[in-house]
Amino acid sequence: MKIKLGVIFGGVSVEHEVSVITAIQAMNNIDTNRYDVIAIYITKDGDWYTGEMLKDIKIYSDMDLLKRYANEVVLYKTGGRFILQSKGFLKREITEVDICFPIMHGTNGEDGSIQGLLEMLKLPYAGCDVIAAGCGQDKSVMKHMLENSGLPLCPWIWIYGCDYDENKDEIKAKVAELGYPVVLKPACLGSSVGIVIAHSEEMCLSKPPMK
Repeated sequence: MKIKLGVIFGGVSVEHEVSVITAIQAMNNIDTNRYDVIAIYITKDGDWYTGEMLKDIKIYSDMDLLKRYANEVVLYKTGGRFILQSKGFLKREITEVDICFPIMHGTNGEDGSIQGLLEMLKLPYAGCDVIAAGCGQDKSVMKHMLENSGLPLCPWIWIYGCDYDENKDEIKAKVAELGYPVVLKPACLGSSVGIVIAHSEEMCLSKPPMK
């Protein structure tokens, strides 16, 4: 009997599209002799859908079509089974899931959020746990962990947006100590989203980093 593998992707994140592309590439390369691959797509509004058409990248160019033909579902546990059940008045069981493969990018997914949901359901999943995902997603937290472990790092600083607004001169001085050019990056985004290379103070001030 094949293992029912639920691939979770999409999500409420600015990296939504990257997650969709990654998941479709993965689903098209999973060994279907061993796994029954179940696409579980989360829209930007947080709604969950499943269906075979979700394995085709072209369906995402027409969200009205996707929502018309895919099954909107909820994930729940009953009697030790993990079920994707249709929403609406006539509820029906769409499929069962044995294990999940989260392929999420960015906030509200890659940061440990989806792992926390699966942990509460006691639904087995691939990849790291909540703490590892959260620490790995937050670059400033991870750098502190690496420093505290005695590992060498390039010189760096981190700030909150409010710090930049209130202590601009102090932050300018700290950045100058690093020496230009500097790389500015939002701490909790991935996929190179928000990265800026500032070659001068003027460029740095126009694109302050975000926590």
